[in-house]
Amino acid sequence: MIVLFEVVVLGIPAAFVCGSIFFARLSASRVRQNRADSMARGTAVAMVGITVVALTAWSTREDTHYDDFGSVMTVLAGIYGGSLLILGLGPFVPWLLGVLGRNAVHLPRVFRPAARHVGGIPARTAAGVATTMVGTAVATALMIIAPAVTAHGRANYYPEARPGALVVEVFSAEQAATVRAAVQHELPGVPITEAGSDTGPGHLAVSSPDIIWTEPYIGDQALLRYLTGKPSTPYDKGTAVLVSTDEEEVASVRIEYTSAGTDDSPSGENIPVITIRSPDPRFGRLFIPREAAISLGFRPQPERLIIDPSHYRVSATEQERLDRRLSGTAVTYVERGYQAATEWRYVVAVMILIALAGALAATRAAGSKRILLRISGGSAVALRFLTACRAAVSAACGTAIGATAGCFIGLCLAWPLTTSIDWDPPPRPPFETPWTAIAILIAGLPVLSAAVAALASPTWLTRSPRTSSGSLPISPTSEP
Repeated sequence: MIVLFEVVVLGIPAAFVCGSIFFARLSASRVRQNRADSMARGTAVAMVGITVVALTAWSTREDTHYDDFGSVMTVLAGIYGGSLLILGLGPFVPWLLGVLGRNAVHLPRVFRPAARHVGGIPARTAAGVATTMVGTAVATALMIIAPAVTAHGRANYYPEARPGALVVEVFSAEQAATVRAAVQHELPGVPITEAGSDTGPGHLAVSSPDIIWTEPYIGDQALLRYLTGKPSTPYDKGTAVLVSTDEEEVASVRIEYTSAGTDDSPSGENIPVITIRSPDPRFGRLFIPREAAISLGFRPQPERLIIDPSHYRVSATEQERLDRRLSGTAVTYVERGYQAATEWRYVVAVMILIALAGALAATRAAGSKRILLRISGGSAVALRFLTACRAAVSAACGTAIGATAGCFIGLCLAWPLTTSIDWDPPPRPPFETPWTAIAILIAGLPVLSAAVAALASPTWLTRSPRTSSGSLPISPTSEP
């Protein structure tokens, strides 16, 4: 099932994106009339992609609740729409190259030969330029989407514990003593705080007039001091404590305990509540004294073992040792705040390398070494300079189309990828589109391609003279 999901989410869109290169090469190899038909079909596919991407952005523009399934389907639709847009742009690459070759005279003198070589016969260079387009489009889209998702995740992150606290959880009541002994062995002398739960078949419910508390913390004075972050917090066996992250106040709560397997009505009582501001603006809990729960028939057992950061901060090395000791028995967690994903940067780097490879491939396919030698007059420096100009022109053509498509896809997909499944979702946080980084990519990729071409061996980036029969007839006196 997981493999099928990966194929649907990643495989099919990747096939569409790679198909753009194939259709660019296929369209370039056709006669002019068939090339126009390919452009018409590409336009239709691209328009479908644009429509789908725009609709996904429009349908998720409001800060409201979106159900899980609907959100996933909307994101998938956006990804497929973006892939179709890139697929439809394939036939436009040879068209752009043809325009470039025919209008090379309007470019600066140093780029005219390169423009003629790259755009003169699109069948040779279209696949390489399309590869650059695909790599640039994906990289640009990710550069826009990732900051938006990061800003959304950071704004909607709610910690599971106080910052720096170690929490050991997901263990059975029978394993509680073993888990505690393991923690004491790895962290000797460090106080351990317990948060309790009921091991029996009954059910404990805590509610106030307007709120049902789904996850109250039940324990002793040590747990209360951990939640409040204040050792001087008063502990009263008959008083609950609300550790609040806002101005919310509750006068009292009702605790009810229902024993499973009986027809008895639930036993319950009302207890007063005092409100204390949380030391962390995002971590708030309701604390119920252990004695108040026991009086109703509740049988508490450790549900979580906590190392209070006020007493000791667990290092990453210590957590790793504890993980190895508790492997298969319990799960450890250290609250370190929101951790933004960084894997997307590696994907962007790979896409940039793919775009660079496409520009160099187009450079090699643009014409033979004999033509460059005729223009350069045999000068090794001039030969490298002409090769670098070819690489810059090839990269610029692919980047121009790819960056435009990537910006549109990224700005639209940022909406469905930042929807909320909460019933009372907060407003979307603002995020900055990295226009500076995108501009560096657009301007830097041609420069990088030119630099690599200038430093590489001209033999490596030019075809053998015996394959140059189809090259453009350029005389030795052609303007450089």
